[in-house]
Amino acid sequence: MSTLEQIRQRPILIISILGVALLLFILTAVDRPQELFSDNHTVAKVDGEKIDYLEFQKRVEQVQQNYQNQGYNDMDRDRLQTEVLQEMIQEALLKKEYERLGLTVTDNELSKAILGEKPHPYVMQMMQQMGVGDPKMFYEAVTNPTKQGIQDPQQIAQLRDAWSALEKQTEEMLMASKFQNLLMGSLNANKLDAQAAYAEATKSWTVAQAVKDASTLPDKGFEPTDAELKAEYEAQKGLFRMAEPTRVISYVSVDVLPSEKDLQAARQIVNKAIADLRLNNGTEGLADNNAFVINRVNTTASAMAPQLRNALPRLQADTVIEVSFMNNTYTLAKLIGATSQVDSVLVDIAMVADAAMTDSVMAKLNSGLKVADLGNDKVQGSDSIWASLVDPQMAAFKEEIANAETGTYFAPKAAPQRGMLLRVRQRKAPVTVYDIAQATYVVEPSAETVDKLNADLRTFLSSNNTPEKFSANAVKAGYSPFDSYVTPGTLQVANLRDSRNVCKWALGAKKGEVSGVFTDERGSRLMGAALVDIFNGDYLPLSDKEVKNYITQRVTTRKKAEKLAADFKGKGKTVAEYAQAMGVAVDTTTVSFGRGADAVLSANVAVSKKGQLVGPVVTNRGISVFQIVNEDTQARPFNFGQDSQAFGYTQGGMSFQRSFGAVLRGNKKIDNRIQKFYSARQD
Repeated sequence: MSTLEQIRQRPILIISILGVALLLFILTAVDRPQELFSDNHTVAKVDGEKIDYLEFQKRVEQVQQNYQNQGYNDMDRDRLQTEVLQEMIQEALLKKEYERLGLTVTDNELSKAILGEKPHPYVMQMMQQMGVGDPKMFYEAVTNPTKQGIQDPQQIAQLRDAWSALEKQTEEMLMASKFQNLLMGSLNANKLDAQAAYAEATKSWTVAQAVKDASTLPDKGFEPTDAELKAEYEAQKGLFRMAEPTRVISYVSVDVLPSEKDLQAARQIVNKAIADLRLNNGTEGLADNNAFVINRVNTTASAMAPQLRNALPRLQADTVIEVSFMNNTYTLAKLIGATSQVDSVLVDIAMVADAAMTDSVMAKLNSGLKVADLGNDKVQGSDSIWASLVDPQMAAFKEEIANAETGTYFAPKAAPQRGMLLRVRQRKAPVTVYDIAQATYVVEPSAETVDKLNADLRTFLSSNNTPEKFSANAVKAGYSPFDSYVTPGTLQVANLRDSRNVCKWALGAKKGEVSGVFTDERGSRLMGAALVDIFNGDYLPLSDKEVKNYITQRVTTRKKAEKLAADFKGKGKTVAEYAQAMGVAVDTTTVSFGRGADAVLSANVAVSKKGQLVGPVVTNRGISVFQIVNEDTQARPFNFGQDSQAFGYTQGGMSFQRSFGAVLRGNKKIDNRIQKFYSARQD
């Protein structure tokens, strides 16, 4: 029988073999075959709804760009990613709530908010941030860019993206506003609520009291029993709710800094640099020294950075000086020269949105009209702006402004876009402008120093390979141990930058394991950690060290206070007699119900009569024997509007907002995969 005939007679077997072969080929051809069968693009799931990685990454880039536009160029990316994802999780929760309530924003509402006669203040604020004066002008540029002189396809695409973002953010704002109004409307105060808030806000008591703090007794002899701890834990359990499975680590962090030997070597390098700068013209003395970063400063004394300005007299006398040594960074300065220049110029600026109108607008302004007189929303102006010609940002305009005729508008040739008009109104007298070369030198730890820090930490971790040894011996070895919680959504240990790798280790380690040495991305810190415990329930258990310490302290304080109350009961007939018996001074204080003082004390004061001796009362911190000496009610009438608002702050809508995130989340399941997601891409 031929091979072809055998294939024809066994089609199912052959197809199966071919399928297996194809699958094996695919599995060996891709770098991460397990990703073919996993949900590889979900960074988090919110009650079943997925947050896509690409959308998340896009949002991160947008937020990072916004920060950079504001001058923040060294953002902690891990922290940024955490904040963005939390924001997207909140948005997903809100979206579900909007759907449940049937809330929508119509096209008409959106159009009115952006392009109506009176655009929404939120839209106008966004316009200001974008440098656009009018939403209608922005809309015209988006829908008809060629009319506005915009030809570049990339710029047109950017405009359309910006408009889409404006629409999306405005819609979200309107939806949030509707939800807010609905929520706040359901938590308004009635007259009884407002009257109760009025009574609380307007009434206070002056109290004379003798206070004995529980800390005056030693803890020994007042140790809580297991039953007492368990009962108090159950009473306070809500404080310890976990949003995610949690792991407890103990860690040490070592800053990689120069040793004393490194600093001594750096001092010699700096001394030589100062000598070389003195012996050579300009900055030629450091021309071949890449360790120094040179920055040329051309400015007036008033505009200098404070340190340099304070050092100016020394610099003028010596020409080359050491300005400072801070954070292992030397700053040197050399005075290259000084000139007399016009610095401050008072100018008026007019911006014309339609470039074709520039010449006619300039003619009208030079005829004596003001921008406001033109009645044209495509022309905007700012008067009386002091500009510094020494400022590097003014370099392109410096020559034209310096030589321009005062009192006449002109279109600067150096303007990056058409439509700008300038008028010089006044020039101040010339001032001294200093030409200074600043040289900075960062003292880096030597390879020998880094190797020793690594070796020492590695030795400690290998010698103390259990959490108990880790914590017990860290201080002896010169380290400071700290505890921290790590969850699947944690990208940082205790807000330490570039500590994601420690979190990744903790999520994959077994209880009782001790890590190796971790280094951050910049090589500026070493870390080591021990996995102390793993918690997978809904609450942090009583066995957690932080929880147990808190509960133990509460029970111990209460037991000591109860002992003090029993010891001093009946020891006086006045506050002064009790104070003498307690060995304390009489304290006079003002108590307003629900505010300021110990909550237990406030509650007791509120139900006591003036002149009545009360106590000893067990409070949150010890005991108190008090007497109300005066009741004070503010001399203002009840005002429903004012007092209902006060109710809102303490018990109504404003109070609810403080816990809104937790309420919104409720018992919804949130699967934060960010650490696992990124770990899978960083191996």
